[in-house]
Amino acid sequence: MAGTAALAGRPLAGQRTALTAAEAIGRIQKNAGAPWQSETLDTFKAGDPATAVRGIATTAMATMDVLARAARANLNLIVTLEPVFFGRLDGPPTPAGDPVYAAKQEFLRKNGLVVWRFSDHWRARKPDPLATGLAQALGWRPYQVAGDPLHYDLPATSLQSLAGLLQTQLKARAGIRVIGDPATRVRRVSLLPGVSALAATMKDLPESDVIVAGETREWESVEYAADTVAAGRRKGMIMLGRVLSEDPGMSVCAEWLKKLIPEAPVRWLPAGDPYWRPA
Repeated sequence: MAGTAALAGRPLAGQRTALTAAEAIGRIQKNAGAPWQSETLDTFKAGDPATAVRGIATTAMATMDVLARAARANLNLIVTLEPVFFGRLDGPPTPAGDPVYAAKQEFLRKNGLVVWRFSDHWRARKPDPLATGLAQALGWRPYQVAGDPLHYDLPATSLQSLAGLLQTQLKARAGIRVIGDPATRVRRVSLLPGVSALAATMKDLPESDVIVAGETREWESVEYAADTVAAGRRKGMIMLGRVLSEDPGMSVCAEWLKKLIPEAPVRWLPAGDPYWRPA
């Protein structure tokens, strides 16, 4: 009887307790590749961390469309690069009572979803996972310059053809914008996914034929690139949009999590290009 009581107090051999969201995130924190910072955006944004994980979705942005796809696929822990609630800190809107914010909160609650942001520490990993993912999505890994995930020497092509390739490979609908003569021949490409500062454009454009960027301030980097072209330099800049440029980097995150958290299925759910273009 004593033996039976002892067995009743612990799981039988072969049984495992369900992994909680907090435990899954704890594993990520321990293996992030750098010391975990106390001041960070990388925290739970919605749901109960004690929730048992049925599956994990990675995404560049936890839009309602992404959340709905995750719920249908029974993926209840969403790891997102960008905010879920429309602001850098994911705080409640001002003024209070916004119906879109409330509807998103209700959808998360109703479907038992947990959202955790993975931004500061994912961006800090080396080599740059956002550039690595973008290059993989474009099939550019063989053209990487000397182990540098930000620069690629492609077979020479026109700026227009390169923009068309990006549109096709990334399934862009209308967000891509191009600066420069469409006929300009380009070979050396610099990748600046996500958001980039003017300093990065000023450094990379003289060394490259074209910069493929995510998001910049239009009165800084865009103006600098346009003035470079106006001065007679055969250069180009292709703007993808922030989320579209970051999406493939969260595919890299999904592959990493599959090895780190084998107990749960992991899928990448791209947010996609949010724009359409008038006829």
